[in-house]
Amino acid sequence: MNLRKKLLTTFAGLGLLALATAGMTVWAIVKWQNSENKLQNHYQRSLLVQRVRAGTFRAFKEVTEAVTTDDDAREEFEESLKSVSEDLKKWADLADNEEEQKQVTQVRNAYEVLVQDARTVFDLVRTKRKKEAFNFIQKKLEDDFEPFEELTEAAVESDQKYRQVIQAQTQSTRETAELVLAIAAFGTVSLVLLLAAYLASDLFAPLREVEQALDDVARGDLQRRLEEERTDELGAVNRAFNRMTEAMQEREETIGLASLPAGVADEASDGALKNMPSRLTLHTLVSQLRSQVSQLGNSAGSNNNVMAEDKQEIIAQLDRLLQAVARATDFGFPLDLNLARTDIRSLLYEVLLRFHDEFARRAVSFELEISPDISHAVVDRLKLREALGELVRNALAAMPDRGGQLGIRSSIAADANLLLIEVADNGKGAEQPLINQAFATFENPRGGRAGVGLQLTKAIVEQHGGHLSIDSQPGVGTYVQIQLPLRE
Repeated sequence: MNLRKKLLTTFAGLGLLALATAGMTVWAIVKWQNSENKLQNHYQRSLLVQRVRAGTFRAFKEVTEAVTTDDDAREEFEESLKSVSEDLKKWADLADNEEEQKQVTQVRNAYEVLVQDARTVFDLVRTKRKKEAFNFIQKKLEDDFEPFEELTEAAVESDQKYRQVIQAQTQSTRETAELVLAIAAFGTVSLVLLLAAYLASDLFAPLREVEQALDDVARGDLQRRLEEERTDELGAVNRAFNRMTEAMQEREETIGLASLPAGVADEASDGALKNMPSRLTLHTLVSQLRSQVSQLGNSAGSNNNVMAEDKQEIIAQLDRLLQAVARATDFGFPLDLNLARTDIRSLLYEVLLRFHDEFARRAVSFELEISPDISHAVVDRLKLREALGELVRNALAAMPDRGGQLGIRSSIAADANLLLIEVADNGKGAEQPLINQAFATFENPRGGRAGVGLQLTKAIVEQHGGHLSIDSQPGVGTYVQIQLPLRE
């Protein structure tokens, strides 16, 4: 194989590895983005269905008030249903399989039954039959609420399970990409090392030998010969060099002997030959040949530099991929905030009410302390409620099956610029490195879902411009503090 084919084969191998690495990188990024989009959609689905549920509860409070005192209850009820209908439509649009579409149909049907029941109550109240309306609420409306609650809870649980499946697929994709990229990196490095060894032994060494031979000829050594066994371009250069020196030696001897007097040729010295005009021609030819060989060496050297630069670029590209997942995952959680003036007291009560049944079932004692200075703050109510709910859920997971204490406290910082929300429990706690790892990875180090929950909570707090800190001690409990800036 000649030199050109060897170099083309080597660089073709490097190019194929680069293409394979680039293709794998694109594949991993696409798969990762698809998984992240699915995760975000299902987070949004869970938030929307809970929003539908909470909005329905708020709207149907007007039904009870219509039976008692409020004459404008029906108008307020219909106004509340507008936002619920919008959230229900958004939730339905995010359904991407038959099971989720079935859930949408079931929840919508249960919701429409509730709306019809509520309108029946309003009609009875309008015709002055409040007693019948009250009996209808107790017997019919409350019974119809149960399937609605069960269906919405089942939808949230289904989204949570599906997110776990997506996360498992994401992890498998990441592991596969890491393995393939590691193999590609190993192959690239090995091929680069082989190329460097080949260039050192099979190209640069022969070029240095040619350069040395040319220097010898320039000093007058016309007996200098190069190896002719190579079959590539360097072998052809060596053979051409040998033919040139042989021809020059014969010409030198012929011209030199012809210019000497008869009988003096055998006694001629090398110094006399060096003064012959033919030496000028020889020096000129040697200089030209040396210049050409030097250019060939410089060209090979520049190819090697290009190869080295390509190698560095490839290594730099590999280094950038292996750092979200992290950022997925660490994906963090790209969320758009819907900031609005929110009653913090009501929000905290709402968070605790979500877990009231579990508190009672597990005999968990809880304490809620709200500073008198607390009133309203500009936050995203839905996302902040989800973040606080995640903290309460993690606290319950750390407690024994029965018993335990949980507390929530809210206050204003001394400089009046921060809203402080603190959640504490006396559960089993965890060492701080495990807490840090839960923030940094998609996986909970103990095998649960708290890793993603803590990441989501931290992302929500930080997008509000706040800060979340956790202090946990094994066997003592966990203390979490959220600091949110107060906005007007």
